[in-house]
Amino acid sequence: MKKSAVFVNKLFLIAGILCLLFYLAEGITVRFGQSMLWVWLVLGLGCVGRWFFWRRAWRQGKRAPVPRWVVWTVRILAVLALAVFAYVESFILSAAFQKAPDGLDAIVVLGARVEADGPSGSLNERIQAAADYLRRNPETLAVASGGQGEDEPMSEAACIRDHLVAAGIGEDRILLEDASTSTVENLQNSFALLGDGVESVGIVTNDFHIFRAVRVGQALGRYEVCGVPARSFPGGFVHYSVREFFAVSVSFLRGNLAPA
Repeated sequence: MKKSAVFVNKLFLIAGILCLLFYLAEGITVRFGQSMLWVWLVLGLGCVGRWFFWRRAWRQGKRAPVPRWVVWTVRILAVLALAVFAYVESFILSAAFQKAPDGLDAIVVLGARVEADGPSGSLNERIQAAADYLRRNPETLAVASGGQGEDEPMSEAACIRDHLVAAGIGEDRILLEDASTSTVENLQNSFALLGDGVESVGIVTNDFHIFRAVRVGQALGRYEVCGVPARSFPGGFVHYSVREFFAVSVSFLRGNLAPA
């Protein structure tokens, strides 16, 4: 058995264990929504399964008679998929750590889920980031954006406004956009509320979501757009950064993103 093959197979085992541990840790603590949490379970089981069956086959001397062209085709496709994933993730990660400039004319606070007892973790992080920015920049207007889901007690926009007011932000500085159901609608509807005197707009959302939100805003072509990142806890950042790859890919195919 080649040492390189053994090494690669051990990497699959390590990757599988890490994915399963992440799945168990986040599934037990339920610190963020279960959307796509199953991906980590599938990846973990797939990697561990690959390690187990490959090791068993080598021990028994039963390598499957797969044509070499099939093996190389799979390898090339896997490398290309990883390259595309790494390329997109590089934009997502670099945007997540940008710093918003002071003096923006307005900010748009994107909505997220509202629970029965108040804003979800993601929404609370966005509200805090918006409040911090508005306190530092007393001339900046804010648009609280987000509609009301069937299982939400109030609109996301109203929740954002109420918590900003409770944080000491004057209600006269906050515009309400409570009809949107997606990032694209958030920004289209919010931009429509802003007056002609507005030139620069910051988009307040979680760090993992900054790249897509800003590119959507830039694609609308009305204002100079930048991100105002709300920091996420590490586990959520890892999970949602992976999820964002698929969301960015879909948005790109739909033509909703400005060129990177």
